[in-house]
Amino acid sequence: MIALFDIDKTLIHRSEVHEEAFSYAFREVYGVDATVDLIDYHGKTDPAIAREVLGLLGLESEDINEGMDDFLHELAVYVEKNIQYDDIRLIDGVMGFLEALRSINAWMGIVTGNLEEIAFMKLERAGIAGYFSFGGFGSDSPIREELTEIAVKRGTERCASGRIVLFGDTPHDMMAGAHVGALKIGIAAGRYGEAELRRAGADHVFRDYLNPEIMSIVTSEQF
Repeated sequence: MIALFDIDKTLIHRSEVHEEAFSYAFREVYGVDATVDLIDYHGKTDPAIAREVLGLLGLESEDINEGMDDFLHELAVYVEKNIQYDDIRLIDGVMGFLEALRSINAWMGIVTGNLEEIAFMKLERAGIAGYFSFGGFGSDSPIREELTEIAVKRGTERCASGRIVLFGDTPHDMMAGAHVGALKIGIAAGRYGEAELRRAGADHVFRDYLNPEIMSIVTSEQF
């Protein structure tokens, strides 16, 4: 089995440093004062978030493109310098659930809009990076469906089984899971509730990982 996890609001509650990094990089590279809160950024990739915010501020596509590589570099540099100060908390039950998956030899990967280096800095800070050996990231593609495809490809290179389970907290996650034929489990720990996640295609929805039913579902032979 391949188990794919989003990070923010799916494994951890939030990374304040990652959010601060956007404001820092906007100032350093584009000379604008902005935060990610200007848009609905949930479930989107780091490059897509940056482009949407900058477009909202009136910057031309050519100017955005010209500075994007520098922007993403500054984003990662800020996180690297400040992640040690970040108070990152796990969603309830995450550690026990990851251990349970490890005990049945599941291959665990990441599907996130974060840049790969930022993703693993956050996972290291949260104490769970060692569970994950592959993934699809915002640095692979700005499009969620594409980076999810990449994660599946990398996972199937390690695990011959075609069984895929995807965990996420946004409609974007659920739609990307449907795109790759995964069993889709919504984690309603963030902005979106059960109804919204189910409308987006979630097969099951839980608030956290404390319910033992989750393990029964992901190990079932019925999907």
